[in-house]
Amino acid sequence: MTSPAFHLEGGAEGIFTATEELRSLSLPALLAWHGFDPKPEGASFRAKTDRHNIVTTGNLWYDNKAGMGGAGALDLQMHLSGEDFPAACQTLGNQFLLSPSRQQGIAFPSGKPTPSERIPFPELMAKYAVRDDANWPMARAYLLEERGIEPSIVEELHAAGSIYANDHLPNPALVFLHRSDAGKVVGATLRDTRHQSSFRPTLGNKLTGWFTVGNIQEAHSIIAIESPIDALSYHTLYAGKNKQIAVVSCSGSFVPEELMHQAWNRRQRFVVALDNDSAGERGWQKAWDTTADWSGFKIDSDIPRLKDWNAELMAVRSLKQKPESKQSLFHA
Repeated sequence: MTSPAFHLEGGAEGIFTATEELRSLSLPALLAWHGFDPKPEGASFRAKTDRHNIVTTGNLWYDNKAGMGGAGALDLQMHLSGEDFPAACQTLGNQFLLSPSRQQGIAFPSGKPTPSERIPFPELMAKYAVRDDANWPMARAYLLEERGIEPSIVEELHAAGSIYANDHLPNPALVFLHRSDAGKVVGATLRDTRHQSSFRPTLGNKLTGWFTVGNIQEAHSIIAIESPIDALSYHTLYAGKNKQIAVVSCSGSFVPEELMHQAWNRRQRFVVALDNDSAGERGWQKAWDTTADWSGFKIDSDIPRLKDWNAELMAVRSLKQKPESKQSLFHA
């Protein structure tokens, strides 16, 4: 069956406006549409079923049973339905952006996508992650100049095909490939090269395949990070003194159980190094609780002093600190 179309009719400004409007939809209203009965709890709402225990506060949500959360209605829709980013936009656009003037240039088909209508990963890659080496110099400059990433690791990963620029114009997105334990590409994280852009969708699988810096099978320690940029930042900060680490992007604050289970089987040390915020703290607690009865599993936490590891890296660069002054679990 042909997947429903999701395309632009008004350029980048149109899709940004519509996407932001979809993200800002009422979370209690979305939960009610899914059949929940949200009940107020002070400034928050709680919605519970056998599978979910979701608390919303403003535009933020967290599912206590799943151990994961996010910001905005699109994230919540993807969590509840299993839809990918384009399908979630289609569903919410049909249900809530009924006026064509409010859809701001996105064409949505009628009806809610069924499982058979959801766009397969290869089609998503062909639509959003087509490699364009002509755009690589701009994407490379973003990583090196705007994000402070070590040039050698960028070149190494680009040569291996794990990082590249797509064909978006005028600002390409970086594509970070997710690979399974067998090395198969099963997903990807995209990151717009505009520094303040919110365009950072995940395509395909992030539960059993991840963007990784280092050799995940041979590493002494596995470091779980929230994003590809932070994974590259952590590697830039600490891999010079700890060549036996592999830094893995979880594409969010939920640490996949499969990643921890692989580390347990290999008797690798596991470090949860999520962002320095409430979501990161919940992610660490969930990882700790999940593995509490795993005999012999070595799990630790490493927290950046600033919000995330790229902020930490940029602060180090700004202050021109010497490598010996960096603080981490691996400073010894």
